[in-house]
Amino acid sequence: MTQRTVLGLWLKRMAAFLVCASAYTTAVAGPIPQHLTDLYEIFADEIRPEPLGNVYGKSGNRFQLDGDAYSALLRALNAYDLLHGSYSTELEDSLREEWLPERHERAREAFAALLKVLPWPRLQVVLTGDIAALASGRWEVLEQTTSPVLLHMSNNTGATSEIRWRAEGMRVPGQTLRVITGGQRYALGFVDPTAAGSTKVKLAIRTSHAVVEKEYPLQVAATGVLEGSLEDAGPGDPIARIRVTDHTGRHRSLEAPEYGLILRPETKAERWEYAEERFRVVVPAGPVNVAIRRGLEYVPIDEQLHVEAGTTTKKRFRLERWVDMERLGWYSGDTHTHWLSPSSALFEMRAENLRVVEILALKHMGVTISREHFRGGPDPVSDERHIVYVNEEYRNQPLGHVGLLNLKRLVEPISTGGLAAPRARTMRYFSRVPSYPRGWMLPRHGEPGYPDSPLLLEVMRETHRQGGVVNWAHLRSSQWEFPVDAVFGELDTVDILTHTRLSQALELWYHLLNCGFRLPATAGTDREAPQEPVGHQRLYVRVNGDFSYSSWIDGLRDGRSFVTNGPMVRMSVDGQGHGAELKLPTAKSVTIEADATSYLPFERLDLVINGEVVHSVKPGASGRAAKLTIDYAVKSSSWIAVRCMGTRQKEFFASSHPLFAHSNPVYVDLAGEPIRNAKSGCYYAEFLKPLEKWVEEDAYFESPEERQAAMSTIRAGAEFYRQLCSEG
Repeated sequence: MTQRTVLGLWLKRMAAFLVCASAYTTAVAGPIPQHLTDLYEIFADEIRPEPLGNVYGKSGNRFQLDGDAYSALLRALNAYDLLHGSYSTELEDSLREEWLPERHERAREAFAALLKVLPWPRLQVVLTGDIAALASGRWEVLEQTTSPVLLHMSNNTGATSEIRWRAEGMRVPGQTLRVITGGQRYALGFVDPTAAGSTKVKLAIRTSHAVVEKEYPLQVAATGVLEGSLEDAGPGDPIARIRVTDHTGRHRSLEAPEYGLILRPETKAERWEYAEERFRVVVPAGPVNVAIRRGLEYVPIDEQLHVEAGTTTKKRFRLERWVDMERLGWYSGDTHTHWLSPSSALFEMRAENLRVVEILALKHMGVTISREHFRGGPDPVSDERHIVYVNEEYRNQPLGHVGLLNLKRLVEPISTGGLAAPRARTMRYFSRVPSYPRGWMLPRHGEPGYPDSPLLLEVMRETHRQGGVVNWAHLRSSQWEFPVDAVFGELDTVDILTHTRLSQALELWYHLLNCGFRLPATAGTDREAPQEPVGHQRLYVRVNGDFSYSSWIDGLRDGRSFVTNGPMVRMSVDGQGHGAELKLPTAKSVTIEADATSYLPFERLDLVINGEVVHSVKPGASGRAAKLTIDYAVKSSSWIAVRCMGTRQKEFFASSHPLFAHSNPVYVDLAGEPIRNAKSGCYYAEFLKPLEKWVEEDAYFESPEERQAAMSTIRAGAEFYRQLCSEG
């Protein structure tokens, strides 16, 4: 099923909800106020639900709202969707009656908040008695630019009125609105001034009682054009992410951007757009700020230019690296993205200087997303420097989420049991039906038809039978099965950055390593909408031989890698690098060498041995580089790694951690003794108790035999940790 088909199904659901709403409107809590529906219809296409191919250019963006206005609109559209869904026949009447008053109020408040921050000219028409009063504030638009204007009409009379209008100097689709007594309506108009200076718009309003005409002065600001060209100083692509703002800080959109991002959409949205080789933007005359970003290895560009009125300013921007990891043998990748089409993934990974992108098919709202792109190998859009591979994320919310990489065929049924409730970010709630006050109707655990079997362990075994790699997608305490999978040897890697809490993820990972499991860390973004760049958290893999998907996946599996959201770290133990094993027949000292470099200043470089920080160094005066060389006496089998720690940065994203990088360990085998830490065994023996209880009492299985088999597997895993704990 294509993504276009998925969207079509949702549109059909919305149409069905409209029919249902008409039946319930008069019976339950009154109708949705007409002015809210007007505003919704004006703005609904600005933030489209589930953008096709995860592409900015298909997400709406007609009005290019930015900052508080975009964030307020997102909240308003979601509030309306939630209110509208409350009229569905799939909802019990008692719940509908309980929820509707609050949801009506929430929608009213959300649209009122939007109008307060909407940077548009507004004309107001107020009917009072037999008078149609027109009012407006002072407003300004740009020459050579189409600007929206909002018409607001209020009826304070005792009768419903038909308002007709005629406009000169402004386009207003439609010619009439019916406004009930005490009601409000909104309409949208546009002005297209061609020259700077003073002009006017004339609006004539006719009602059954009055005719009023008024001229509105219009100040038109002069504009110029900025034409930028991009040049990569090395062998990279002349392509980057760009944000242009005027002297007021207002975003000015590049011409016809197909790819881009809306960062932090829920709070204070920030638009960026991608351009290849060159870009063009119309801006108010005067100071213009240009910000350019290209992944983690390039120096950020922030320049202020002056654009003269009526002229074209041309500027070349040179993209310079502060580090070139590929020349050092390290190839970057994002192990976790969604919704991207292969072609959009290729464009954005080129722009973010990324070498591998894993698009994970998943089941969402009962539909498998990206199934149509699965090839069982690198997608044909890949080239010799960029690899796109559609793989799979298999999900069960309590058991966990796993990324299945290097698949030759999808592992069905792709998810089991209930799943987490979707969040509204750039992706709206749209037609999803509310089933409880803060969530949406989704399969729940314990419901017939949504069994919690098989365990993820069986999914992993199927993955390994076809030569795949199993990556635990989010190492966090709310998903329980991974310690069992580690015991049975079916877990290959664990993601410590993707939608995790860093301190918790490190604790969980360190305990796994202390139990003797060699599980390299990975990183990804869980990119699900154009609200964060691919690869802002990424994995660097050291490749043996020529770069290819198979050589990269081998390095990932072997732990010849490190994870980062900015700093670059390297480490060796007696000359052995990340993921290597160093065998010692007897106790002795080893030489550990490590370094960290970063464009952004960091706080310290830590040496971590068996989960404990044994040595730290601070960076030099610049705050951007640190080295350590230490002789360490090995007295037992150990794992040794380094990590770079910093603070949260202003340009990081909603799911970003503070500035951070972590090498994968070097494993020191002393006289063949395994790494076994009793405290870590006790940690996971306790950790698995909720899983045992859930499988025994709450999980849904289609037969007692399935439940018993799952319990036997989990108890066997838990017994490993209990035995290890008893050694303390």
